[in-house]
Amino acid sequence: MLVTDHEVSSPTAETPDQATIAQMRQVLARQRSACIDQGPPSAQQRIQWLDRLFAILVDHRREICDAMAADYVVRAPEQTMLADVVASVDGIRHAKKHLRQWMRPSKRKPMFPLGLAGGKARVQYQPLGVVGNIVPWNFPVYLTFGPLTGIIAAGNRAMIKSSEFVPHTAALVDRLIKGAFDETEVAVFGGGPDVGAAFASLPFDHLFFTGSPKVGKLVMRAAAENLTPVTLELGGKSPVVIGRSANFAMAARRVAWGKTLNAGQVCLAPDYVLVPEERRDEFVAEFGKAIASMYPTLRDNPQYTSIINDMQHQRVLSYLDDARTRGTKTVEFNPAAEDFSKQPARKLPVTILLDPPDDSLVMRNEIFGPLLPVKTYRKFDEVLTYINARPRPLALYYFGANRNEGDRCLARTTSGGACINEVMVHALQDDLPFGGCGNSGMGAYHGEQGFRTFSHAKGVYEGTRRDPLFMLRPPYGAALQRLFRFKLRR
Repeated sequence: MLVTDHEVSSPTAETPDQATIAQMRQVLARQRSACIDQGPPSAQQRIQWLDRLFAILVDHRREICDAMAADYVVRAPEQTMLADVVASVDGIRHAKKHLRQWMRPSKRKPMFPLGLAGGKARVQYQPLGVVGNIVPWNFPVYLTFGPLTGIIAAGNRAMIKSSEFVPHTAALVDRLIKGAFDETEVAVFGGGPDVGAAFASLPFDHLFFTGSPKVGKLVMRAAAENLTPVTLELGGKSPVVIGRSANFAMAARRVAWGKTLNAGQVCLAPDYVLVPEERRDEFVAEFGKAIASMYPTLRDNPQYTSIINDMQHQRVLSYLDDARTRGTKTVEFNPAAEDFSKQPARKLPVTILLDPPDDSLVMRNEIFGPLLPVKTYRKFDEVLTYINARPRPLALYYFGANRNEGDRCLARTTSGGACINEVMVHALQDDLPFGGCGNSGMGAYHGEQGFRTFSHAKGVYEGTRRDPLFMLRPPYGAALQRLFRFKLRR
């Protein structure tokens, strides 16, 4: 997930606003006191909190769509409803349905001889305490309420740092959260990079961050000063592998959907495609048909999203310019032949780049825009070698009817998640963990995995009046030697 490096600054940045820092520290202290004074919230209390989140999203969905549109200039309400509102509501419903089951202690079998006299073992899940969440700009509602669902389900208090690049949405979320929660339960903070740096430096019991690997390193470094555990959702370059057995029309349409959702400003967006050399042109042609069918026009189409700001717009254009100066052939999909040079929004036509060099900007960096490199291969093993030579991606997508080939793709590569004959929708499944690995992040959430991530799994052994460990206590004798022989048997 690419997030501008202004989200969290380095320790050498300007001194953050002292009043905001003081307020954040005060709220952290008050939330921590509430955790101690009130103890772990009951299932009923957690469900009440989840109900408040649900009500915010359902009752204010139109305001949310309007705020997102104001921040992007053009962002379809249907897209905000799908990716931010409905996805969040689905997660809340799932958590409410399964919460009591997740909260139950997990029985474990005591090791010999601890169970001989009736000893018992269990894992008991308790809240971590206060969890911080640093929210990016691309899905600011879902990436507030999605993690918050797991944080609350696990019984924690939460502090949220919103993105300064979506001021209308951030202000709305702040107002709605304040209207539904006391600040000892959930609190929201705005502000720029200095506030973000100060927020990451607070001694939370857990810190959740969604953003770029570059900023993720700064967050992790800041958290390390307090030994704060982190969950990092960082994105990366998610590859699409098109097998020779694939339905190319279907594959192209689904990849085109994934690439144009939010104008490609999605951590899970298909970042580049690997296609058989002899069928590259077929894929490109089918991709063009898919774009034209979904977006007959682009520039003035209210369903085609703008790039979030001028800085991101220029960054994506620089990737395209860099590839072209290196001799890369590009295929622009602009069905209505519109002029993008003068426009009220920051829209870009969808563009395929054919076999760009591996050292080009578009192949070295997460794209986060409507550009799609298409690379070719001759033998399938080349695909595995190419992917494994690069940092581990957040997702991998395979298209094909060859089950053996698909299984090899999953088994021989490592990615945060994967789809077969689809893109991105694994992230919409609340019963699947979502997270990255390596350069694409660490830790996971969604559904039960979110509950576990934001809980402390406390191992508990319950002894009895009889002492199965008498032989371990001095003075040592023959019984202990017999136990050693039993334990060390072959």
